[in-house]
Amino acid sequence: MTSRNVVHVKVDRTAKEPVNRQVYRQLRAAILSGEYPPGMRLPSERQFARDAGVGRVTIVRAFDQLAAEGFIESRVGAGTFVAVEIPDNVQDGLIRFRPQLTEWGQRVLATGTREERSSELARPEIDFGFGRSFAENFPYDVWRRLLSRYLSTDDAMLSRYGSAAGFYPLRQAIAEYLVRARGVRCTPGNVVVVSGAQQAIDILARLLLKPGDEVLVETPGYRDAYALFQLHQARLTGMPVDDQGLPADEIPEKCQARIVFVTPTHQFPRGGTMPLARRLALLAWARTRGAVIIEDDYDGDLRYEGSSLAALQGVDEDGRVVYLGTFSKVLFPALRLGYLVLPDSLIAPFTQAKELVDRGAPTLTQAAVADFLTEGHFERHLRHLRRLYGEKRATLVQALEDVLEDRVRFSPVAAGLHVMIHLDPGIDELTLAHRAAERGVRIYPGAPYHLERPAPPSILLGFSGLSDVDIIEGVRRLAAAWPD
Repeated sequence: MTSRNVVHVKVDRTAKEPVNRQVYRQLRAAILSGEYPPGMRLPSERQFARDAGVGRVTIVRAFDQLAAEGFIESRVGAGTFVAVEIPDNVQDGLIRFRPQLTEWGQRVLATGTREERSSELARPEIDFGFGRSFAENFPYDVWRRLLSRYLSTDDAMLSRYGSAAGFYPLRQAIAEYLVRARGVRCTPGNVVVVSGAQQAIDILARLLLKPGDEVLVETPGYRDAYALFQLHQARLTGMPVDDQGLPADEIPEKCQARIVFVTPTHQFPRGGTMPLARRLALLAWARTRGAVIIEDDYDGDLRYEGSSLAALQGVDEDGRVVYLGTFSKVLFPALRLGYLVLPDSLIAPFTQAKELVDRGAPTLTQAAVADFLTEGHFERHLRHLRRLYGEKRATLVQALEDVLEDRVRFSPVAAGLHVMIHLDPGIDELTLAHRAAERGVRIYPGAPYHLERPAPPSILLGFSGLSDVDIIEGVRRLAAAWPD
């Protein structure tokens, strides 16, 4: 093949990218697109430089890079040619490699991203999203001071990897707090710091489940847990909950679950608290079946009437409850720090598994959180949030009762960061969500949190990220969207 008369290279001398890299990039794209097909003879370096308006040394450097990567080849006495090894299927355009995913990878894709699993409605003026907060509610001045303490004085901490189980002073501070405030039975050795509940559930599922094993979950419940268990090919058995959580005495006789996943302190997302009788019944059932109970205490500290409740783990005599906790709800979501309290039998396998997939959360962040706990900032901040969020929840409840009256039902337990509204059977929650969006309000349909199909209609309204004025106005607009 002969060379072409025109060299399609445009150079931008004002760009930060070196000129030889611009030439290289454009020639590489021309080869991959088929504009310069395999075997084509390229113009000489001098002709290329003259046509492109650049120096010959620029073309030499670009050609050297292309040759090193196998895109072109020089033939003594003949010139420079596009390599003949360029696959034919790139001639019609750039073909990117797409690896063949395993069944596990295909299941991951099937779950979708968090954004895809959320409502597709546009961002409105008033968003009743849950798990959000106002930045001004967190003492960032204290947080910055704690971080700078280690940045300025502890170079050794930054120069080495931390423990996969977590920064020991943080594990110690967590254990002391949980024993004192939540009645958890543990030592620092039982505590492992993780990057959120999802990581904890994923590792536990790998350790405890075989494909086809049964997992007992609440419905409605935590859909990320549903997705993770299903990713590991577990069979989910959903137990419908009521205002007192999971009814342990109604678990089907044929249920052979290896894991039970529950939120006994404040059921997610319905609300409600599991009383002692049900807790003891669940522990007894798990004892007879040899099952592990995962207790997700995602917002157990955010209770607005009375003190925090004791954990289910605290009445476990057998060492079969794994306790999950998080700092995301009380501190800030971007922190991405959670923790487990493991029975003695699971400490070694969990820690060793975690060390293989994750060497540990950033030590600097863990050190700051440890000081935040031990110096009393955590509990002061928690008292502030309980007052603030308690008032916001009361505002939401009062607005619902004033405007929607008996058209809605919800759990009376004053806790958490959202309220789940139970709708009359004739109301379509998606239609209601779209009608609310037209009025500038985003609400969250409850169906994705149910395993039942069709799911009983419901919506979720978060309040932690809204002002009182927006809460009241949002409920007013929601009422205007309500079907006649």
